[in-house]
Order: sequence, then C-alpha cells, then structure tokens
Amino acid sequence: MKITSFALKNYRRLADVSLVLDDKTAVLVGANNSGKTSCIGALHTFLKSPENLKVRDISKKNWKHIQNLGKEVEEEFPSIEKMQELSDALIRLLPSLDIEITAEASEAYKVRDILPDLEWKGGALSVRINYEVIDVSKLFSEFVDTRVVVSKHQGEVSLWPKDLCDFLEKGRNFSKFIKQKHYVLSKEAEPSSNEILQPLKYEALKKLIRVDVISEQRGLGAEDNADQKGPYSEKQRLNKLLRDYYERILNPEDYPEAGDLKVLGQQQNLENDFTKRLNDQFEAPFEELKSMGYPGIGGNPTVEISAQISGTDALQKSSSVRYRFDKKDEEFLPESYLGLGYQNLIYLTFRLLEFRDKWMRVGKSASSGHNVEEQIEPIHLVLLEEPEVNLHAQVQRVFVSKAYDTLRNHPDLRDKNTKKDKSEYQTQLVISTHSSHIINDIDFKNLRYFRRNDANTFIAMDHTTIANMSELFANAKDELLFVSKHLRLTHCDIFFADGVIFVEGQAERLLVPEFIFNSFPDLSNRYISMLEVNGAHTHKYRALVEKLGVTTLVLTDLDSVDNNGKSCFPQRNSDQKSNNDTLKIWHPQKETLDELVDLPKTEHMTTSEGAPLYIAFQKPAQISEKEVLSRTFEDALILANFDQEYFQKKPKLETAKSAHEDGSKSLSKSLYEYVQGLKKGDFAFDCLFHLADKESNSFNPPEYMSDGLKWLAVQLSPKE
Repeated sequence: MKITSFALKNYRRLADVSLVLDDKTAVLVGANNSGKTSCIGALHTFLKSPENLKVRDISKKNWKHIQNLGKEVEEEFPSIEKMQELSDALIRLLPSLDIEITAEASEAYKVRDILPDLEWKGGALSVRINYEVIDVSKLFSEFVDTRVVVSKHQGEVSLWPKDLCDFLEKGRNFSKFIKQKHYVLSKEAEPSSNEILQPLKYEALKKLIRVDVISEQRGLGAEDNADQKGPYSEKQRLNKLLRDYYERILNPEDYPEAGDLKVLGQQQNLENDFTKRLNDQFEAPFEELKSMGYPGIGGNPTVEISAQISGTDALQKSSSVRYRFDKKDEEFLPESYLGLGYQNLIYLTFRLLEFRDKWMRVGKSASSGHNVEEQIEPIHLVLLEEPEVNLHAQVQRVFVSKAYDTLRNHPDLRDKNTKKDKSEYQTQLVISTHSSHIINDIDFKNLRYFRRNDANTFIAMDHTTIANMSELFANAKDELLFVSKHLRLTHCDIFFADGVIFVEGQAERLLVPEFIFNSFPDLSNRYISMLEVNGAHTHKYRALVEKLGVTTLVLTDLDSVDNNGKSCFPQRNSDQKSNNDTLKIWHPQKETLDELVDLPKTEHMTTSEGAPLYIAFQKPAQISEKEVLSRTFEDALILANFDQEYFQKKPKLETAKSAHEDGSKSLSKSLYEYVQGLKKGDFAFDCLFHLADKESNSFNPPEYMSDGLKWLAVQLSPKE
C-alpha cells in the first residue's frame, strides 16, 4: 500500500496542483518562492494539524470572491435555501486535498473504511479532505451583526471587520466556524460523471497514514524555551531531543519489564538517601520559615523535600550531551561547542530514529497509547524540509542518500539478509530542498519541480504547477541520458534558478559574468544558472527546459561551414550554412548563413512550450564603415572591442586592421584565421587577467550577447 498522489487546491499559490509521490523518496525542487515550503506546510496542516489553517492560507485569487459573498449577505440576509447555496460557494473557495492511495486486494481489511463500494478488487482509492463551514447561519449572523455597528462609522475611521475575510481572520473566528471534513471519493464508470462523496470519520485516515515532520525552523543552538514559530517549529536543543526520545521510547518507569526492575530498585534507594540529605541541609531554612508564621495553625502542611531521580533528569542540563575525543581521556566538550553542522546532522538522525521507532512501537512507545493492540499504520509519510541547513555540502549528500535507509532499518521493515524492503509497511519520504548538492546523487526521476507561472485567464494570480520529472527521466534515453550525466558534472542548480544561460565554451563562461556585473547589474540580483554546453549539444536540453518552463538564454555560435561541411570564415552569398544543431533543430530552425545573419531581432525570441527562450548568435558588425561577420565568441569579442589598446597591440590584429582598411584582405577572414590559431582557454584567461589588472579595464560585450542579456533582464524583472 502506498500514497500515489496528492491533489491540492486553493492553498496559497498552489491553486491547483498535483504532487505525484515516488514509492520511496520524492524531492521537491524549484526557485525561491515557488511553493515548496507551502506544499510541506499544506500536507502537515491537512494530515496532522487541521487547526493550523488560516485565512491567509487561502489562495489570493479567492479572497475577493469571499469578500463578495460577505457583501451579498450584508445586502440581504439569505433564506435557508440561499444559505446552503452560499455555503457551497464558500466551500469551493476553501483549500481541499485529495489523496490517492493504491492498495492490493489482499489489503482490503486495512482500507475497509475508505472503500467506495464492495466491488473494489484492488487499485486506486481516493479520500478528500475539505474545509467547510459547520454553522453557516451563525457565521453570517455574527458577521452581519458586527458589520451593522461598523457601518455607522463608515468613512470616519477604519474599523474591524472590513469584510468577511477580515472577520474570519481575527481571533478564533476561522477555526470556530470552519472545520475539516473527510470523504471517500468515488466516481461512476463514465469519465464525465460527477464525483460521489461519502462521509468519512477523521480517525479512519489517521489509522492508515502516520505523518511526521521536520521543519526547516530547527534553530539549533537556541534554548529550550525559545519562542515557537510556525505551525511545526523544531526549535530545541539536542539534549531536549534525546530527553524526549528517552521519555517516549526507553523510560523504564513506563510499563517496566524484567530488565528494568534492577535499575528502578537502585534508583529508589538513591532517591531515599538523597531525600534524607536534602532535608538535613534545608532544616535551618525551614526553621526560619516558621518565624514567618508558616505553617502556623489551621492544619497547614509542613514543607519537606522529596528527591525524584530519573533518566530524564540526567538529560535536563545542557552539559548532559557532550562530546569526547578519546574514550580513554577524561576531557570532553559540551554540546554547544560542536559545530552547528554536526549538531544538525545528529539532530536530524535522531528525529528519523524517533519517527521510525514510534511508528514501529519500539520500546515503551508500544504501550504508550490507550490501546496496546492498536494497529500500526501501513503508511509512514515523513516530510523533511531543507535538511541542508547548516550542513556541509558533502554531509548533505551523504545524509539524504541514507535518510530513507534509516527510516527502514527495522526487522519488520527490511529483510536483514536480502536488504530488501518488506511490503507490509510503506515508508514514503518527501524532501524539500534548495541545495544542488543534495540532488546531485539523487535519481532525477524522483524530482518534483515547482514551476512558477504568471497570472493567466484560468488562475488570476501568480501560481505554481508541479512538474513530475519521472515523466522525463524514468526511462531516459539518448539526449536525456546526456543531460542527466552533464548536469551531475556541472552542478544541478538549473532546478533552483530564476533563469538559465547556456554558453558555448570556457571563454563565455568566464567572461559573461563580467558582462553581467558591469553592464547588467539587475541580473546580478537574480539566481541564474550558467551551463557550459557545446553548441552541438545545447538543443538536447530542450525537453528539460520546456518541462521546467524556466526562462532560457542561449549564447551560441554561428559556426559557418562551406558546401563540403568544412569550417570557413563567414561570408554572404556563398551558399554557406551553420553547423550549429541548436540553430537548426531548436530555434530559429534555419540553416543557411544568409537567413541567420539577416534574422530580425524580434525573431531571436520565442516561447518553447511555455518556456521563454532567446537564442543569440553572432550578427554583422560595422568596422571602418564596412560589414564584418564573426563566426565565434572570440572574434565577436575582438570586433566589439576592436579599437582597444589590449587588442590593437597584438601584431596580427594590427595587421588585420590595416588590411581591412586598404581592402587587401577581409577582416572576417583575418579574424577567423587568428582565432583558429588560438588556444581558447588561454585567450579567456588572458582576457580575465587583463580585466583584473586595473579596475578601469573592461570589455564591451558583443552586440548579440547584449541583446540577449537585455532580454533576460526584462524577463526576470519584477512584474508591475
């Protein structure tokens, strides 16, 4: 049995999304503010803490509709029939979550509460969680009554409530009037048929799915009594975590076993001795207390001290957790002296151990519930938010690769001999992350990309859709195999970027950041992924770019060849073509040199299956009032800075300039021959050293690059 997918509606920017889970681990990736944290928060709220939902969690597009419902009620208080209609309209505006669970026919006894009918023979089962108004008449009555008072002072001062949203937001009004309701969701045989909802008890889902969460607000290093923030804050020190683990799993005082009796006897003897000693020490202060009139008369009790000693007490102090370098040495470090990275690693590991052991009813947790024979939930859903916080890059990779195994390291979950998971209980781990290091070792099919979208006619707000990367990478072949291998070698930050720039080679990779810093400062404030891919391979990223919908700038080369396919300097009216597959296959899907150099600027940009795309390549330049064509970035850079002393002091370029001016040799040909004789890596570093030599040194970017970067800056600028 497993959770197949979640379908979430009307929750923040996740107005209508479907999250498909992997059998083991799903990793949520995407740019900042794309909805990953909201997704974790939504699952936590719906499945574990239903009271956490607030008005501001409702998708912004629905606020105006809720306000209009309030206006309608104010104008004319509804009849009973109209009241139900308004209640149904409000329910459609509130967040909801559909959960699809797949089970075998042999597991029918486990899922009997959510079976849609007795004909079910295995397969998908669906449960819907709605937020609904529990007493719509009382809600509207109280709202109208408060508005009557406010309306008398309309225009004088702004008073609460301004509208129905404002009324629900204050105090406990939202949780007072709006509650979760669960339903078994089924559909008739015809695809176009209406959904059928059967009421379901809240406890039924809890018996099937156990939910545990580690939020990113762990705050290691904070004190135990640090302010709690967020719906599931993790602010606590490591010693408190171990204390909690001891209480729930190990404490011998709870349902003692034979092995606990000796320990408890020694503990009680120590308590009696310690009690006697404490009362002897406090005898004088207690005598002074009598002089203050206590206990006086009237049967008031006297004060004495009774020592209570337990394993929990041993873990109370901050020094109870400490680190020793060598078991043979007496020296140790207190918990606070260890780096936050290692503290966080230990913390995360113990949380996973605790989740697993409580689920499997290990130790005292087996007897902690009201019903000792309580059925273990068949599905364990663990939500882990940003495990990379305070972790070194290498530790991030190791931890995430081992997290699922830690959650399965129990004899009822995994066979010790074969190391294969047993099917009776299912663990599903959902991780949200901003770290490219974490996903470097993860199969890309496990990624779920949160794709930001602008407002459109369907959803009148900035919203998010979730792209399931398994659709691309589950059976990746040819081009996508290259992409997955190339990404691992060059860093996987494309999955977190606001925009991506593909460049041809080392020179562009080194110098384009300089152009951005000097000429396009706004782009320096954006999260841009730069990938160095030879022009023959950039088009292989097309499927991924389109799936991500990420704004993409390709800085590529004209790569002119003659009729025999041999490299040559670019020249008009000579039947030359481009050897660049990106230009031929992706965009603008043209091959002849004359078409490409004459391509209007507006046709360099397009939308590739929803992904904004600009393909930039070398265009004609004017030197001494003559047209010059360039073939690659190197000759285009020289042309853009042709009069600079840095290039003019090179003898070959000085000669080329003279030949161009007197007409004895084409500058296009001279530059082609010059670049052919270069080591491009040396050329790039020489340029970089020149820029670093003096702060005043700079290069103008070639015009085609400037045009592309201007386009990218506009695409990534905040919308008005």
